[in-house]
Order: sequence, then structure tokens, then C-alpha cells
Amino acid sequence: METRLKEVLAVVNNKGGVGKTTTVQSLAAAIVRRHKGERVLVVDLDAQRHLSILHGFKQQQGERTIYDAIVERRGVPVYPTKRKNVYLAPSAAEMEAADVAIASKPGNPHRVLARCFETPLDDHTGEGLTNVIEAFDYVLIDCPPALSQITYNAMVMATGVLVPVQLENLAVDGMKNLLLAMSETRRDDNRNLELRGIVLTMVNQQLNVTKGLTERLRESLGSQVCRTVIRRNVKLVEAQGNYQDIYDYRQWCPAAIDYDALTKELFE
Repeated sequence: METRLKEVLAVVNNKGGVGKTTTVQSLAAAIVRRHKGERVLVVDLDAQRHLSILHGFKQQQGERTIYDAIVERRGVPVYPTKRKNVYLAPSAAEMEAADVAIASKPGNPHRVLARCFETPLDDHTGEGLTNVIEAFDYVLIDCPPALSQITYNAMVMATGVLVPVQLENLAVDGMKNLLLAMSETRRDDNRNLELRGIVLTMVNQQLNVTKGLTERLRESLGSQVCRTVIRRNVKLVEAQGNYQDIYDYRQWCPAAIDYDALTKELFE
């Protein structure tokens, strides 16, 4: 079996509104632009389904989602997206009940998602995709804004965790629970899990407080904080309002440049 999979990255923060979905969408687009021929699977684990909607998935009757895979212990459904070489494992509103579904099944509740991905894919692309490690170079997981069972499942199957943090709302103490959850996951289920970085998002460089908060975070967490920061940019909002990624919408705007730099920092 040929292995092409390089990394499974869970994008995690137990707070909402910090840019997790935008980061997954933008990194996926930046990767396939930078590396022609590489393929990325984006996985939506959030009941709000924003990542699925942004990639054009409008669930029709009978179409399977990641929730179905979890409940049925079957292979993960994979669909094509508007962006060539980016594929989607879509979410459903029923993901609100995923923790209950996980807890009701026998076995380690933190390994349910991993077992679904170890099962042959439910391919809806027409390309004959059979399993993750042969089909994709990267898997990017958009986690819900909570340290739920499903978030633990994402960390168990991931090789790395990326934590987006909105600088204006930054509280270093607020990250303790997340870092503790990562430590528990390493100890109990995934000893190879790595913190790939903490990335500052929606940064307004015109605010005087920005420099002080950035310095505080870097003093506390050192090299774990990514060198690249994602500047606040209205073009991101406009792009998503048009159901496009930032590179389809304005490929030379500040946010596009920042996510390209973050892709280079993380994956090269």
C-alpha cells in the first residue's frame, strides 16, 4: 500500500469565533495552490456545518455525513468540492448528538472516529478513492468549539494540533484546559500528538494593545506561537459571503498572503 498521507491536522479551540473554519478552508486552498497534484481532505466535525456549506455541500435526502459514519461505524463519506484537489467529509446538524452516540457504543470512546477512517472510504467522488493514506496528502479537521468527545476523537487520530486564537479576546489562562486535554490525549491515546502551533487570527495591527498581548503570549508559550499572524481583513468575510475561499476571491489580499505564509511555515 502506497502511503502519501503526510499529516492529519486538527484545528482546535474550545472557544467559538476564533477562525477555525476559516483557517481550515484557507489552508486547504493554499496547500493545493502551492503544491500541484497534492490532495487535501477537509473534515467538518461542527454541528453548525459552516465548513460544509462553504464548500458547497447542500445535504440532499440520502446523502451521508460524518455523523452517519460515527453512528454506523462505517467508512467516512468523501465528496468533491469546487476547489480542485480539495475534498470534503461533511457534517450534519445531528452532530449535536455525536457525543451521546459515541458514548452509547462499546470500546474506547476516543477512538471511534479513528476507526471510521481506518475503514474503507465511502467515496462519492467517482474517483475510486479507497482509503485515507493512499488518497490524500493532508487531512485538516475543523473541530467544534468545545472540549467534547468528538474533539478528543479528532486529537486521537491527528498527528498535530493547530490552535487559532483571536488576539483581541486573548486570555492565556483560558488555554490551560485545551493544553491539558492535549496532554491527556498524548498520555492515554496518541503519544505522537504534537502541538503544531498557536496562530494569532483577526489581528488588528492598528490597536496599541496588540503588541502587548502578542508579547505576553510569546513570553508565555515561546516558539509554540507561530511566526505568521493572520491579519484582520474584510475580504475574508466577503469571500465567505460569496461561498468562495480567499484565493478564488482576492488572492493577493493581506489574508491570502498571511495564510500562504502560514502554509509555508507549517508544511514546508
